[in-house]
Amino acid sequence: MAKRKKKNIGVCLVTILLLAIILTYNPVSIRIMTVGVAVWYRIDPAVFYRLIRTESSFRSFAISPKSAIGLGQMKESTALYVNKEHKRGLLFVPVYNLRLSACYLNYLKNKYNGNWSLVLAAYNWGESNVSRRVKNLTIDPHKNYRDTFRDIPETWNYIGKILPDRKKA
Repeated sequence: MAKRKKKNIGVCLVTILLLAIILTYNPVSIRIMTVGVAVWYRIDPAVFYRLIRTESSFRSFAISPKSAIGLGQMKESTALYVNKEHKRGLLFVPVYNLRLSACYLNYLKNKYNGNWSLVLAAYNWGESNVSRRVKNLTIDPHKNYRDTFRDIPETWNYIGKILPDRKKA
């Protein structure tokens, strides 16, 4: 009888683990987590949702040709920059990846005076590239800087996909 109980407990634990994995990586759960993380980190949920959709199409195991990983398509080096305690492989964990992406966005938002067009340009093209491009500008939080990146089609299109017309700055 004791063997049967141990076997039943083992089956229950495996079932619970499988359910947890299915719920964690379920496309609907990912979308709910995306909105929840945005609210928690005080980021416009619609902007964060479109950013994650644009970056990974809500695929937790997405890997770009440039080795960006997970929902927010973050590189390991950026993850270490955002979180000194980062451990390799954690970018595949949905909530962790979303939280790091949100923290990085808030860092960029502070750096670029709350200007979303510059925040998104930095997220896409790189913080150093954007900083060099705007180094002599006084950043207006309400100005649309999207055209500053017209010669970088990927970044110019990226900003357009994520920001609605009314919120280009």
